[in-house]
Amino acid sequence: MIGALFRHPRWHRPLWLVVLGLGLAAYFGYHALTGSRGLLAWRDLNGELAATRGELEELRAERTALAQKVARLRQDGLDPDLIDELARRHLSLVDSLDVIILLNEGSTSR
Repeated sequence: MIGALFRHPRWHRPLWLVVLGLGLAAYFGYHALTGSRGLLAWRDLNGELAATRGELEELRAERTALAQKVARLRQDGLDPDLIDELARRHLSLVDSLDVIILLNEGSTSR
């Protein structure tokens, strides 16, 4: 096979080198676009990263809110309104001055 390449006219050698070069360029170009670390995968990872960063910001805000709530429940800073709210919500307690309005769950009219 190699000997046959040398028996052809001189212009055939550069032609097969050009075809080989184009084939290699097409192969590597295809994989640079669609490979596991290609441009399309990079775009997908950037979208996932943006979504994760948004979720992180939401979790940080939730954590800050919970930290503030815990700080209000500590001995040195008890908030009577917070204790009252938590007792009413979790223990189903009501004050004698509270007005309770019962709604029928099947009724949609007001």
